[in-house]
Amino acid sequence: MSLGKWVGISAGWFLAGPIGAIIGYYVGKSFFNGKNDQEKAYEISLLILASLVIKADGKVRQEELDYVKSFFTKTFGEVKSQSYFKIFNTLNKQSLTSQIRGICLQLTQSVNHASRLQIIHFLFGVASSDREVHQSEINLIQKISGYLNINSYDFQSISSMFLNGSSNASKYYKILEVDEGANLDDIKKSYRKLVMKYHPDKLQGVSEDIIKLANEKFLSIQEAYEKVLKDRA
Repeated sequence: MSLGKWVGISAGWFLAGPIGAIIGYYVGKSFFNGKNDQEKAYEISLLILASLVIKADGKVRQEELDYVKSFFTKTFGEVKSQSYFKIFNTLNKQSLTSQIRGICLQLTQSVNHASRLQIIHFLFGVASSDREVHQSEINLIQKISGYLNINSYDFQSISSMFLNGSSNASKYYKILEVDEGANLDDIKKSYRKLVMKYHPDKLQGVSEDIIKLANEKFLSIQEAYEKVLKDRA
């Protein structure tokens, strides 16, 4: 299913700039045929960022590779994904760390904010697939988040779904993007804002796997809100 409705792609952007350079060097022009080229380039940018996160802790774990492959298979189908797996294997052998800022700045200019939030969710899913999120992975995703113009509240809200370092109470407040000392009106206001921001309806016309990501975040917001209200009753 097309990702065009999800990402709000600006035609031509991905085949220029650092993403286009990486594609041209490591993938080759033969992968593109003029039809949905910008969508293919966006999908490859997900592989680039996933590859960087996987290698962030100095180890390439099978669980993380399997997570990416499973995501792409469910999202794009078996046949299309086979081509992406070959590209992914090539990218995993390269050092693209110096390209992170350029890649993210290009994404920021050509992908809408709601979609950039889902990129961070996806990357945390990759990092946590081996049941251990290393600090180096967190640091890299935070850097990517900053380059994607995602504020610290949104970053902490998403990361709290995957990290176990905080108490449950602290975790719920982070998900709701408020301080633990916030009054009830501020909590309700933030909750309504987050519901609007992360509601799955914003991602109509996309694959089931992408909708699943949005649903996970949406349900975590609802759970956090219910828990905070219960604790304050």
